[in-house]
Order: sequence, then C-alpha cells, then structure tokens
Amino acid sequence: MEWFVSFWDLETQRTSVRAGEASNRVDGMTQVIATGRELARRDDGSVVNKTAHIRIGTELAVVAGFDNPHLSDENLRCRIEAAITAKQQHARTMQQRISVEL
Repeated sequence: MEWFVSFWDLETQRTSVRAGEASNRVDGMTQVIATGRELARRDDGSVVNKTAHIRIGTELAVVAGFDNPHLSDENLRCRIEAAITAKQQHARTMQQRISVEL
C-alpha cells in the first residue's frame, strides 16, 4: 500500500513530499505519522506548516498536529482517521447532491 505526506512550506513557498510503501494500512499509518512529524519542522525547530496533506492507500486527508510534540501518536492517528472519515462523508454528500440535480 502506497502512502505520502506533503507539507506546503510557508516560508520557502515550496512543497516537501515524502512517499513510501507499507505492507498494510497499520504500517502505512505508522510511517505517515513518523514521516509527518519529521517533515513538520525545519532543522532549526521552526514549524514548516501546521497542516499536511496525506494519503494512505486511496484515502486522502488534510491533517493538523504533526508539529505538536505534545500530541501522542495515538491522538494523531485518531485525527487522521477522523479527517479521512470526514473527507469520505463529504464526497458521499456531494455525490448525492449531483445525483439529485441530474
């Protein structure tokens, strides 16, 4: 399963992206969290951006919190799950609206 984490750097106006592969969703989530935490801060400790775009398999989300060292990995995992669910619900709602309009 492929995954990626992407941050828009507000200072440099560039995108930082890391991608990889995992054997399953749990491993993909673990790798996204570790990589997101690494990319969220520059070498000097300053924050690149508070939000990241992530993908695990086919699931996409925008998630905040990678920059927060006080946020546990489990809490961040819950945020990612909630963001994925919200995006999926939004997509279903939009699909229903399109179906009604047609």
